[in-house]
Amino acid sequence: MEYRQFINEISSEIPDSIIDLKAKRKRGTAPTQAFSDFLTHAEQGDWAETLFFNALKTSSIPYVPVKYGRSEKIIAGDPRFKEFYNAYQDELDSIGKRPDVLLFNPADYDKTWGEDVAAYSLKDLIPIVKKAVAGFEVRSSAYLTRKFKPKDDKPFLSFTPKVEDLLVVLKWINTFNVPHYYVQVFFDAMYIISFKDILILLRDAQKDEKGIKNKKIIGSIKGKPAFVIEKNPKNQFKETIHIFLNSGYVLYTGEINPTLIASKKELASGRLLHYVTFEGGTVNLDIACLMGLIQKPF
Repeated sequence: MEYRQFINEISSEIPDSIIDLKAKRKRGTAPTQAFSDFLTHAEQGDWAETLFFNALKTSSIPYVPVKYGRSEKIIAGDPRFKEFYNAYQDELDSIGKRPDVLLFNPADYDKTWGEDVAAYSLKDLIPIVKKAVAGFEVRSSAYLTRKFKPKDDKPFLSFTPKVEDLLVVLKWINTFNVPHYYVQVFFDAMYIISFKDILILLRDAQKDEKGIKNKKIIGSIKGKPAFVIEKNPKNQFKETIHIFLNSGYVLYTGEINPTLIASKKELASGRLLHYVTFEGGTVNLDIACLMGLIQKPF
C-alpha cells in the first residue's frame, strides 16, 4: 500500500462533524495591511525553520535536508503583495501546502540543487519533491515548556495546525506521496508528530462538544486528553487544532537562546513597522527518535 493511500483511508474515516476533509478549500482573501506582531511572529517562524534545518545538517542522520517552503518576505502593504498572495492561493489549489524542509536519500540528492529549492518553478519541483523521504512543517511557539502550568482546559502545550491546513497538507501528500510531519519549536524544546498520527487521533478519539457560540471539540484517548479544536483569536479566529504534546515525540530539550534584534520595515505608504528578528541557537536532535518515525511512516 502507498503512503497516500493509507492516509486517504484514515482521512475518509474521520467524522465530518469533526473535520470535513472532503470539503472544497475556501480560497483566502488577501489582507490589506500588516502589523508589527505579524512580522515578529513570521520572523520567529523563520528562525524555528532555520534552527531545525541546521540541526538536521549537523546531525548524523543519513539523509540530506533541503529547504522547500516559500520564503518570500512580501507582506500586506507592499506593492506586489496582492499578486504574490493570489499566486500562493493558486499554488495551494494546484499542489497543496509545501512543508518547510524535505529530506532526501544521498543517492537521490543532486548537488546542483544546493540547500534550497524554494525558488524553483512548480514544474521543475515535481520530479525533485517526489524523490523525498519526508517533509517537515515547522511551527514555533513562544512558550518555555518547563514553566508551563497545566489548566483544566489546557493540560499540555500543543502542536497547532489550523483545520484549513489539513486540507492543503492532504492535497500535497496526494500530489507527491511523501510522508509529512509537524515539528513544534519552543524556546527550550522541540517536538514532532506525524500527519498520520494526527489523523488517527482525530478518527479514534472520544469527542465532547462544549459551548454554543464559542464551540470547542475536546478529544480524548482512553480517558486522557488528546486535542481541542477551537477558534483562536491568536490565529485570526481560524479553527485551530491543539494536538497536545503528549501525543507526539520529544526531539530535543534544553535551552535555546537566540539573539533578538530590533528591526523595522517601511511600507510604500510610509508607515513604519517595528518588530523583532531572531538569530542563532543550536539543538542536538534525538536521531533515534527521528529515524524511527521516518523509517516507519505508516
